[in-house]
Amino acid sequence: MGLVTLARILLLGKRGSLVLWLENLHRACIGMGHDSRLFAINGEDWSSRLRAKWNGRRAATAAWMLERFERTVLEFRPDVVLVAGVFGVPVDYYRLLHAVTPRPCIAGLVGDRFPSTGREQAEGCDRLYFTDSHFFQAAAQAGFTTPACYLPLAVDPELFVAAPGPRREELLFVASHTAFREAVVRGLEAPARVIGTDWRLLRREGFHQVHNRKIDRGALIALYQRHRAVLNIRNEANVEHGLNQRSFEALACGAVVLNDDLRDLSRCFEPGREILVYRDIDELNSLVARLRREPHWGAHIAAAGRQRVLAEHSYRHRLRTILDDMGL
Repeated sequence: MGLVTLARILLLGKRGSLVLWLENLHRACIGMGHDSRLFAINGEDWSSRLRAKWNGRRAATAAWMLERFERTVLEFRPDVVLVAGVFGVPVDYYRLLHAVTPRPCIAGLVGDRFPSTGREQAEGCDRLYFTDSHFFQAAAQAGFTTPACYLPLAVDPELFVAAPGPRREELLFVASHTAFREAVVRGLEAPARVIGTDWRLLRREGFHQVHNRKIDRGALIALYQRHRAVLNIRNEANVEHGLNQRSFEALACGAVVLNDDLRDLSRCFEPGREILVYRDIDELNSLVARLRREPHWGAHIAAAGRQRVLAEHSYRHRLRTILDDMGL
């Protein structure tokens, strides 16, 4: 077995994002033994977070924040900078990185639709990693020249774990409201448990069990551990073909996932054996009914999906891919 090269890794982005991208990557760095630092443009400690909150939207590009970043780079001297959310990080940070000698490698992760005006940010990276294959087309149309690879989201399997005990039969869906998601949920023939923000109207109607609120990661994990089946519906405003974190996290907790049909799904899982896929509301209702009739069938698929996640879809796997690409 060969020696593992350890790198000095600086993680750059916003803390507290929906997928906790920065935090998940940082945990992966620590778990793999790399010397890593986290720099959040909205503050990574209480002092900087409070000051950033006071400054509002201007905080990320305020002189004091940029000075903190420059000092961090010069003191830490990273081999590579991982930018979680390329287009959410102002160009000032890329300019500072390019002014450093020797300059670190810069890997940029892109998880949402992006503006065609973000060329300087895109080309401030040595390589881009897209969670959605549609982004290759969008990048070409925007004239971006930075080499790009497909790299889906992932899960931290030390946090999202399966738990023994009985599981609830009702379908679980934890997500914020969108028009497309509402249309799918309204088509369900059996009541589901829906948790997230902006579901007030659905809650008033009373058919589904709706909790119109945010929940923290611990509560989310507990829900995935207590339900047999988790519904996944893409956010049509953010993605086209890519999987969101729900495809990985629920499977890691031992639930079977019912996923809408996405072009990138077969890049990560074997549909029908590791994850269930629906193409329309009739197929979704048919799958839900079969899961109720045949719980062992669902459990078998959930187990296969969880095995695939543990084998290929952790944040350590993603980090290893990036470092290999960068020659580290």
